[in-house]
Amino acid sequence: MQNKTINTNYLDYIKNIEKLISKIFLNIKQIIILWFYIFYKQPKINRKDRKVREYIYLSNYEDDWDNYKYKKYEYWYNDGSKDRPKRFRIHKIITRIIIVLLIIIIVIYYLPYIKQILQILQTSINNISTTIQSTITYKQSTINSTWVFQFFSIVNQYRQSIDAPPLQYCPWLDEFAYIRFKTMIQNPSISHYGFDQDFSEYLSQYQNFLIIGEEGLYPSDYTPSEYVQVLQSKAPIHWEGLIDSNYTYYGYYIGYGPTYAIIGSCPVTEIPGPDINIPKYFQSYGCSTELENNTWLVIELSNWCNGPITLPVSVINEDLPQQYYVYLPIQYNLPTK
Repeated sequence: MQNKTINTNYLDYIKNIEKLISKIFLNIKQIIILWFYIFYKQPKINRKDRKVREYIYLSNYEDDWDNYKYKKYEYWYNDGSKDRPKRFRIHKIITRIIIVLLIIIIVIYYLPYIKQILQILQTSINNISTTIQSTITYKQSTINSTWVFQFFSIVNQYRQSIDAPPLQYCPWLDEFAYIRFKTMIQNPSISHYGFDQDFSEYLSQYQNFLIIGEEGLYPSDYTPSEYVQVLQSKAPIHWEGLIDSNYTYYGYYIGYGPTYAIIGSCPVTEIPGPDINIPKYFQSYGCSTELENNTWLVIELSNWCNGPITLPVSVINEDLPQQYYVYLPIQYNLPTK
């Protein structure tokens, strides 16, 4: 639909410009014909005392001029018409002046139309640029916070059907998802590139009790419900991670960066784990890939979140009923965006 709009606007602008140009240059055609006639259809007049050298090759080696001689010829001219070339030069000068003045008059007379053409060109360029930019922005902004919340609402419905606790939003995990996105796009050929290093740098103090699961998804052009079906059919490993009952919190980051896409059909449709060379993995199944920019949805799943955290007492003391909760504060040192 966006491409059709661009083509329609472009054709309208071109038609308007053609009409204005035809109106402006309606009389210029006759001027050009006159100009051509004056400068190219005049009878040739030989100039006075014009001389030409004609070289003649001689095969006589005894010639004193090193085998070459020339003869001088003079073109004939009419002694009674000595003033004729001068008159024609004056006529040509006058004609040129008249033509230049006519062009200036036409430009001045049609100046509003010329300005209108320039305005139409400028407007068309701006509109086409805006339309293209809006198309790109539309594609990149399809995935936003509303989309993500709807997506996890559907995920939680499936989790409920298997008696898994719902995933709750955790802004603290957003920070780590942002860090992970910046790391992964540095080397998109390796799945979940740099996870261990980032975890050691930012979350090592929680390694004794923190469980982190990471999902790198590319949901462009899908609705939340459609993408759930895509994960279930084409990425079952990633779907199992989303409904894993060990995770109770999630954070996310939406970014735009390089990733590998499959060209044509392929028997495999997901990467089964971290630190896998993505192009080589698909090539081993006879598939072709290409590097392209796409929308990333980086999801960090965890059993913990920052600040006061509700944790069933049964995790600490199984003798107590699970409806009792204890609040445990957690401090973190993640950098802000």
